Amino acid sequence: MNRRSFIKSTVAVTAVAGATQLTAARAADSGSGGKQKLLDLRQYLCPTAEKRDLVLRFYKNAAIPGLNRLGIKPVGVFLQEPDKNDFSVYTLAAFPDMDAYVNAAERLGQDSVFVEAGTEYLSTEKNDPAYTRVSSQLMWSLSGFPDVKVPRTGDRIFELRIYENHNEWKGKLKVEMFNQAELDIFKQVNLDGVFYGEALSGDLLPNITYMLAYSDDAEKKKNWAAFGSNADWNVLKNNERYKDTVSKIHSTMLIPADCSQI
Repeated sequence: MNRRSFIKSTVAVTAVAGATQLTAARAADSGSGGKQKLLDLRQYLCPTAEKRDLVLRFYKNAAIPGLNRLGIKPVGVFLQEPDKNDFSVYTLAAFPDMDAYVNAAERLGQDSVFVEAGTEYLSTEKNDPAYTRVSSQLMWSLSGFPDVKVPRTGDRIFELRIYENHNEWKGKLKVEMFNQAELDIFKQVNLDGVFYGEALSGDLLPNITYMLAYSDDAEKKKNWAAFGSNADWNVLKNNERYKDTVSKIHSTMLIPADCSQI
């Protein structure tokens, strides 16, 4: 696709809020042999540790079992590192298509086991809610990494990374860059991916968001140093086609909650 054709198609897609693009693409086989998923990444903004723990109990007792019964698994639940004094709860779920995502809430509402298990959370009062607000980002998983994966077990830390793009054209080029070469370079240097997604809705659009797992901070530093010195990466980053595809990088370190399936 040339630049002019891409811009025309982008305007059309934007006019219908991305729905046409998603509907057309969701059934296509990805380059890695799997089908791309609709990823739902949420951040529950909790004012206190007590409210955070209420949300965690809801996920452990109701949301995760309920989503699993719908075939949605694994479900990730993550927290800020303890010294950050941030009581947010981050969650991640992958849906096979938009219909599954849209219908999930209704199906859970008809699930008596889910409703009973989630009563504590679902019956909170208006003047004493479980959270301040929920921030949600919907993403289309990259064709080169269509599934959510559990890259390792044991003690782990996770890094949530957001690459902002300054326009849609550069965002599409960054997706291409990942699919064509960057994902393979990550594998070469043992950067273990959990998911990679192109944002469809949410804040900081357009962007690519992804998550990596490490055993500890020392491994994080080692693997990123290897990435920076990788010969293939140094060729790729100097490719004129991919110049200025990222305008800003956000990085958040997380740990898995006890109930997390990732």
